[in-house]
Amino acid sequence: MRVRKELTEKSTELRKTISERNTLRARLVRAESSARELSSAFRAEAQLRTQFVDAHAASSAALRARVAELEAALTATKSEPKPSEQVGLRRIRGIGPAYERALLGIGLTQIAQIAALTPEEIARIAPLIKAQADRIQRDDWVGQAQRLLDEGSAK
Repeated sequence: MRVRKELTEKSTELRKTISERNTLRARLVRAESSARELSSAFRAEAQLRTQFVDAHAASSAALRARVAELEAALTATKSEPKPSEQVGLRRIRGIGPAYERALLGIGLTQIAQIAALTPEEIARIAPLIKAQADRIQRDDWVGQAQRLLDEGSAK
């Protein structure tokens, strides 16, 4: 009997040990799977970083080339103004120093630009230079600018 009792106890211990071993094996399998997933994720991240760096370098180079191209085009389009365009904006009756500064500030720097203004453009720029559109039209800035250009081309 005693042997049987010991055998039963040993059998129970063995089942517990086997159960613990199976639990530990399952945990080990899960840990190995997690380690493989992490390793795969690290490789994917490294690959994505490399792709990003390559793409960034390529786009930066393309942007630098485009900026250089635009700067070259801008430099090429800048040319010496014609003698008729070198006449100051104040040659137009009604444009004094303040209006000239305001016009230069909004990008109207040449007599030809004034000569090309439409009534809609005059209405749009008048508030920007703190002038009345009807005053610009009454003083005939556009007509005066056209005459100055005609005089310059006749010389």
